[in-house]
Amino acid sequence: MKDRSTKADITAAVLLDEDTLMLFGAIDQPVPADSLVLLDGTADGRFRGGCWIDGAGERWFLGVIRVAGLAHMRPSRIEIPDERGAHLLLPRLSNVRTNPAHLVATLREVQPQSLGTALDVAVALLAGEQNAVDPTAEEPAADRRIRLLTGLAQEVSRPDGFAEVLGRFRDGALMVQGWSHGFPAGEQTVLVEAADLRRHSAAAAPFHRPDLPADAAGLLAVLTGPAASPEGIRRIHFRAADGWRHLAIFEHRQILADGVASAHARDMLGPLQGDAARRSVAAALAARYNGVETVSQLDAPVRIGLDMAVRVPGVGLFVCGWLLDPGHAVRGVTLKGAGPSGPGLSARLDADWSRLARRDVSEAFAHDAAFAGRLVPGSDAHGFTAFAAEPAGLAADAEFHLELTLADGVAFLPLPCQPPAPDALRRMLGAVNPDSPSIDRIVATHLGPMLRAATAARAPSTAVLHPMGRALKSPRVSVILPVCDGREDVDLNLARMAIDPDFADAEILVAAGAGTHERLAGMVRQAAGFYRLAVGFVAAPGAADPFEAVAAALPHARADRVLLLSPSVLPTEPGWLSALERAIRKPNAVGSAALAPVMASPTLLYEDHSIRFAGIVAVEGPGGAVTYERRFAGYPRDWLKEREASAVDAASADCALLPRDLLVRAMAECGRYLGAEPKGLDLCLRVNAAGGSCLWLPKVRLVAVDEQGRDAHDPRLRRMSALVDQWSFTERWSASIAA
Repeated sequence: MKDRSTKADITAAVLLDEDTLMLFGAIDQPVPADSLVLLDGTADGRFRGGCWIDGAGERWFLGVIRVAGLAHMRPSRIEIPDERGAHLLLPRLSNVRTNPAHLVATLREVQPQSLGTALDVAVALLAGEQNAVDPTAEEPAADRRIRLLTGLAQEVSRPDGFAEVLGRFRDGALMVQGWSHGFPAGEQTVLVEAADLRRHSAAAAPFHRPDLPADAAGLLAVLTGPAASPEGIRRIHFRAADGWRHLAIFEHRQILADGVASAHARDMLGPLQGDAARRSVAAALAARYNGVETVSQLDAPVRIGLDMAVRVPGVGLFVCGWLLDPGHAVRGVTLKGAGPSGPGLSARLDADWSRLARRDVSEAFAHDAAFAGRLVPGSDAHGFTAFAAEPAGLAADAEFHLELTLADGVAFLPLPCQPPAPDALRRMLGAVNPDSPSIDRIVATHLGPMLRAATAARAPSTAVLHPMGRALKSPRVSVILPVCDGREDVDLNLARMAIDPDFADAEILVAAGAGTHERLAGMVRQAAGFYRLAVGFVAAPGAADPFEAVAAALPHARADRVLLLSPSVLPTEPGWLSALERAIRKPNAVGSAALAPVMASPTLLYEDHSIRFAGIVAVEGPGGAVTYERRFAGYPRDWLKEREASAVDAASADCALLPRDLLVRAMAECGRYLGAEPKGLDLCLRVNAAGGSCLWLPKVRLVAVDEQGRDAHDPRLRRMSALVDQWSFTERWSASIAA
């Protein structure tokens, strides 16, 4: 390859973001429109450029260099290969600015007669850059681009008419009616200046107005893409035949009410002049969503159905449904949404969705005349699940729809979204295929953040305490017994505590969460009176699992020590609580830090007396990866002979005694998980982070009865919950949970 001898002068260089640099200067040879860029001989990124020749015959250029981490580099040699394989060399950059106003001022000073051309080039170059004029992008990237284009537009654009009627379509696009001398008919690019500057494609057509001069005409334009709120629009810039011009906003402009723009624009189609321009406006209107389902009106054999759509505001949407398209007429499926103001959403779904077999759809349309002879037996992959992230600032009351793009137009399906209630989230998890090859990315990018945000937004469970049984002035220990299923047999737990002297001075808080049987309170009241126990029935119907039930009951615990006790854990003999109390009073005996508060758990056995829980420990694997494993699980209990109490990384939340203030600190920011096991491990790790330690007592043994969880009947839901919980746990603790 040969380097081209280049005479170039970089007059201004402005960093638009960490990866993007815009250059302006004079050069004696044309620059490539699109090429690689080499920094010190390495192909690092892309170059896009545009040139013009001024009145004196000198060639000037604007160029954009995009290289990852460019802001932190100081290259001494910048090369741009052209289509012939030669390399154009640019001089070393010595004065790179970050303020776009510097570039605008330099253009105004050096090339005032070419500002319009410079704006043409800047619009073309930045249109290809991600977030080029997206006001929702992170600062400073979008902000600098907006400031550059706004500065150039304000320098070069001249007034040419007024926008008198403005209205937004349901998809956030904009309708403009007014008048102009030179607004081009047909399709073009416009810049809408509001608090930001947005680039839009527009379809426009003129119409006759007798109140205007002969060289002016009425104007109707439809701008695509989510637009700024009509109330905030200041100018609409367009490229006329003789340069950049703009429509000013009429002082007494009319802003149409929501939903009116579509009907108003259709009423205006008749007077429009120019067949081609009228067709472009009509096509743009046909592509606007007006709240009506139109897929069923298609002549093509295409139908679509929605099973569910869940939105977590600020994070994204999940969509599950089916698309029957045996002729492959649909070229794209896009999720769109917009509110009355602010940014909109447009996300292509079919490029990354998961397809599912839906034989029921094939059978439902097997005898439909539109699909006769088109459905292939066994080809049932009509279902889909898809996710879409939403931009920051999308309105809480935004409306959504699916847009199907076909060869000869578009069709729409309204998309009513469910709020992220627990049942909706469980259905969402159950609909996702855990065997998808992209499941790890789906969990990390969509499911994990959606579920984390949804649980964080949930209001804490409210609880009401109902004292039952005998009164106890100063309890020695507060026992929290969480119940979140349909069991009625907690009287067995109360009976066993009644015959154990350790519980004579204990208060027992039965925390009744979601799903508890309606007869539970009556049974607890009867047992408390019969056994003369001090019982508090804590009604917490919003608590979805035992940990939320514990959190609801904890403010009502009066003792300095709290015993967490699952209804599934049953003692084999009395006196075990005293053993736990002695252990947490003597932390030094097991090597814990002096005076460190302790969370102590006994050994839990299965009903066949094999080991269920004997402490959880962190195991470091290859590359330093940490996994938390349950020790001795499934081993016979004889394995515990001669073993002494020892510190572990995690105790069992099914049966653990710890100081109340330590539990309060650990539960102040409970881990957000779907299953119980990660929540228990997370609680113990938070105990350690709060300055406590965990202790396992091998000689204190209780039986933990195996019980089926709520999702035991749904293996897919169980697997998906485990995948999401594993991601959440790894995000929080940089470790994993052993399977």
